[in-house]
Amino acid sequence: MKKLFIDLCLEQVKLGGRPGSNLKTSAWKKVREEFNNKNMTNYDKRQFKNYWDMLRKQWNAWKKLISLTGIGEVAPGQTVQMDQERWDEQIKVIVIH
Repeated sequence: MKKLFIDLCLEQVKLGGRPGSNLKTSAWKKVREEFNNKNMTNYDKRQFKNYWDMLRKQWNAWKKLISLTGIGEVAPGQTVQMDQERWDEQIKVIVIH
């Protein structure tokens, strides 16, 4: 479901449906209709927007994490490698913020 949501959003972005940091109302409507039709669900705009916001936070955290010096990535988009001490420090930062 996540991949479908992202693919639908990317399609709308490519069509010019994202003038700023969020999709236009008409783009949200298209994403919602196609997603709900393909999955036989009835999610509303608020639920999609909340999901968008959550994915955006995850993406920003991921970008920050892999930008740290000495961090290795096993495969693009998969697993970050670092020693336990550094993980513990990152967890403290995440919990505080």
